Amino acid sequence: MKRLIVLVAIIASLALVVGCDEGISFSVTDIEGNWNFPDQGGYTEITAYVLTDATGADIGWEEGTYSYWCWGGGTYADGMITGMYDYNRVDSSPADDDASGLNLPITITFTLDNSKLSISCSGSGPLNGKTFTQGVFQPI
Repeated sequence: MKRLIVLVAIIASLALVVGCDEGISFSVTDIEGNWNFPDQGGYTEITAYVLTDATGADIGWEEGTYSYWCWGGGTYADGMITGMYDYNRVDSSPADDDASGLNLPITITFTLDNSKLSISCSGSGPLNGKTFTQGVFQPI
């Protein structure tokens, strides 16, 4: 009986290990470069440029009369950049409500599924809570 219990425990442990997610399924070189995203969630003209070794990213989009451009850097690990960013917001309306910000904290999480990039941001400022999906790589 003890052998049967030990055998069941070993099989259950192996099944658990085999079924566990081993982390990200892409390399950092897979996400480097220019990406264009389709319009989504009221945002248009969405672009992202992921720096070599994913040590930073530039992200831009339009939302109504506002055009945003965010750039920054940090450290990359396990599909995420954690660091700081700056931004400019340009308002094309008669109100001309331009704005900018410096040294805002951000974490950007990348996922790559069927060669489509998704980015999800959390931190402060205009990138906080933004998620853009279905990004298509733009070769130079």
